[in-house]
Amino acid sequence: MATKKYALHGSARSSSAVSYITSHDKIASPVDTKYFLDNQFVDSKTTEWIDLHDPATNNLVTRVPQSTEEELKAAVDSAAKAFPSWKATSLLARQQVMFRFVALIRENWDRLAASITLEQGKTFADAKGDVLRGLQVAEVCYCFGWVGL
Repeated sequence: MATKKYALHGSARSSSAVSYITSHDKIASPVDTKYFLDNQFVDSKTTEWIDLHDPATNNLVTRVPQSTEEELKAAVDSAAKAFPSWKATSLLARQQVMFRFVALIRENWDRLAASITLEQGKTFADAKGDVLRGLQVAEVCYCFGWVGL
């Protein structure tokens, strides 16, 4: 795993420990990305993977599964199974989910920005702006009641 430092951030907080990659150092053993199904991360059965490289170094960051037809069907079935209970959830309860989602974005702002930097080659400041735009969309959703759609 790459060393954990604020090289991407340009921050003076280098003594702070973080649990995510914050440099462009080569990752010794990149981990395959799992997909999320029925509230758990699942290993793909695919034989076809998409390599994701750090644009700054061309180092391999991860491999993303090109999901199988069965995995795609399972994802659609999972969403269909979850929809009736979400549909029956009150607007106030849905807003609480969105409040928590917004709080998680705020709590993980630097982590999200570091991931964008690593995967897209953006500067850390630009990546933080991307996180801000996503946060604004999430806030608009709960402010205007779009979670009820």
